[in-house]
Parts: sequence; C-alpha cells; structure tokens
Amino acid sequence: MVVVEEVTKLSERRTQTSSEAFPDESLASIQTAVEAVPTSVFDGSTKHTEVGGFDATIADELSQYEYEGDAAGGYNPNCKLWSHQGFNYSVDLYDADARIAIEVEKSERKNVSDDLLKFQKGYRTQKDGRPKIEFGCLVVPVNYLGRHNLYQHSLTKLDFMKGVLFIDDVAVIGYRDPRPD
Repeated sequence: MVVVEEVTKLSERRTQTSSEAFPDESLASIQTAVEAVPTSVFDGSTKHTEVGGFDATIADELSQYEYEGDAAGGYNPNCKLWSHQGFNYSVDLYDADARIAIEVEKSERKNVSDDLLKFQKGYRTQKDGRPKIEFGCLVVPVNYLGRHNLYQHSLTKLDFMKGVLFIDDVAVIGYRDPRPD
C-alpha cells in the first residue's frame, strides 16, 4: 500500500478568519483512499512518468467523486469545470456537492502552480450560487526526483501564493512514490 507521510492544510499556515477549514472527515477519506492504493499500481513504470492507475484507484475508493478519466479512455465532462478559447480545464477528481477538487501529481513539478490556479479559478466561478471549488486537495510525492520533495515544493508555493489565494482551504497530502530513482 502507498504510504502517506505528510498532510498539511493551508488554514494551518495562514491567519484565517472568514474562510472554512478543509473538512476533517473529507480529508481523512481522501488520505485513506491514497493509502489504499497498492504499490503494484506503479509496477512496470519509471519515475517521472504518468501512472494513470494511481488516480483511477484513488477514484475507486472515493465513490462520491467524479473521476476525470472514464472506462472508454475519454474524459468525464463532470470534471471539466471551464472551457476557454477551445481549451478545456478539468480536475482529476471532483465532488460537486462538497465543492472539493483533487489534483494528483506524480511527475510534473510545474503542475503544482497550475493546480493552485485551477482551485483559485474554481473559487471565483459560481454554480448555483456557490463557488465551484471551495476546497482543493493536492496529492503529491514526497520523493520527487530523489532529493527533491514535491510535497515541500507545494507548501512553498502555497506560502508564496497565500496572500492572493482566495479559497476556503487547500490540503496537501504527501505520499511516498514506491518507484526507485
């Protein structure tokens, strides 16, 4: 099973008076889903490559979430939250009732900033009188590129952006990628 080593919420790192903290029960269920992924999902792949089975296995454990991928290999339109000039923006997993979006990163450091921008855009975009995204969750490896830590990089990005990041809360879950460097 995949090991979760770190969990942090933006609300623990900023003075938060008007925003809600990430719901503990929802965060615990996401962490449990990540921990339920067998390490065999990573078999046959090398680090820094996409492992679609990781996202899909997390999605299997979170039945209330829509999953971006579908059985036919296409994209689930319920995860496509915006379209702009012909480009579709989506999140990996989305719970429309709880307004929680999850982004799972395995190989691209640069995607963390994009993920935070998606969460911000989701908070600024309304659907049925509520933001499309009230809570974002990043699932990132703690052992990205050997000595680099994508989890720590995510926290650094959050600290840098927290003054302009208007969203109720963002959680970061750091897991150990079982593949060798």
